[in-house]
Amino acid sequence: MDLELIKKAKGGCFDSFGLAVFSIKDRAYRIAYSYLKNTDDSKDAVCDSIEKAFYGIKKLKQLESFDTWFIRIVINECKKKLREANNLLLEDYIDDIAEQNKEFSAIQIKLDLIVLLENLKPIDRSMIYMKYYIGYSLDEISKIVEMPLSTVKTRIYTALNKIRTLMREEGYTRESI
Repeated sequence: MDLELIKKAKGGCFDSFGLAVFSIKDRAYRIAYSYLKNTDDSKDAVCDSIEKAFYGIKKLKQLESFDTWFIRIVINECKKKLREANNLLLEDYIDDIAEQNKEFSAIQIKLDLIVLLENLKPIDRSMIYMKYYIGYSLDEISKIVEMPLSTVKTRIYTALNKIRTLMREEGYTRESI
């Protein structure tokens, strides 16, 4: 990477910034696609990253690290999109339960889930929250709670089974949960 180009980009030169990003756009897209497995979402992540990088380039301390810095922004954008997708999946899941259980509204189901989560141990509740509400991967959760990955998987699986059992006791049908 041409350090003079990065220096100009850091000084606010839009053309220099464009050239710098253009030189690594293919690598950025491939990395985004490896995370998101979707062409449009990958392009969106790279575009969002370009915008963030343009406004944040003044914070770049080591000019020679531009490539790494930009790729890190792309990865963070991908993780953000995955978290957003996880939250949408949870919302869709709740809507599906409400559709299959006509006597329960989506709001009532959400409230029931909040109450059911309170029946879990705090650490299990936190791991469920991190996985399904925030969108952390199991590896990330494992590092955060400082437990082996296998323990995290077991605890989340056990907690979900407990929630399913409690939901059935509340009257939700087996097919919907």
